[in-house]
Amino acid sequence: MTGSRLDERNAQEAPAVLEWIDEGIARITFTRGDSHNTVTFDFLDTVGRLLHEVSARKARVLILTGSGRTFCGGAQITYFTDPQSPLYRNARAIRDDYVVAILNVFSKVRDASCVTIASINGFALGGGCELALSCDFRLMADHTRMGLTETRIGALAAAGGVQLLARVVGRAKALEIALLGDQLSAKEALAAGLATSLHPADQLASATEAFARRFLVCSPISIAETKRALYRCETVGGQEADQIALDAVASAAAGTEWWEGMAAFTEKRNPSFRAGD
Repeated sequence: MTGSRLDERNAQEAPAVLEWIDEGIARITFTRGDSHNTVTFDFLDTVGRLLHEVSARKARVLILTGSGRTFCGGAQITYFTDPQSPLYRNARAIRDDYVVAILNVFSKVRDASCVTIASINGFALGGGCELALSCDFRLMADHTRMGLTETRIGALAAAGGVQLLARVVGRAKALEIALLGDQLSAKEALAAGLATSLHPADQLASATEAFARRFLVCSPISIAETKRALYRCETVGGQEADQIALDAVASAAAGTEWWEGMAAFTEKRNPSFRAGD
């Protein structure tokens, strides 16, 4: 299905919906902006299912965005403050039942073979910032703010923050951002390397779609193997990094897209790449 028609699920009932805005470009929109698109168990179940659908249909680019004034507001704090909640004053359940569940979903974004873009329409704080960090790119509306605010409320950014932030902005800046718990303006996020680009709020969606379409001229297999190798090389030494890169070459050369690209170059034409070839 192409076009801008929303998934048939009712946006008022589901915490997120899926639409296909172009051939190969999927967008998941978090729909509970009135409650700041917080990370509830329902949110995790729905987003996890939609990510599976995006993967099964071999999306080449995935955009994540929010509704209302918030991209994603992070943890559902009432889980920790309501005495009736199974997480109330239960450190083990907070870690094993909630944060692990968040990590399981966010890691699907991080490990996706397609390009992933956070289109940050509103506040991305705490877990919302961690979800944005799980994406390859972060395009921000110029009025909004981003940050790991957990230390301000006695918590810890363990759903991707402490794992990913230093890889994006470097250790010194990551320590500053994570330990102070500040909310960074869009300009500050761009200066820190946290944001890819800034856009007026009314132009963010179109700018994100235009950016997403730039990847459609590239080989899906090349993108998948390059992403996998680049991320793996971040944490290993020189020789192991070389081997990772060589293995990625072997995987890419074993597919049809390598040979289509070489033939197109020789024949002076545009290559024809389709996900799944």
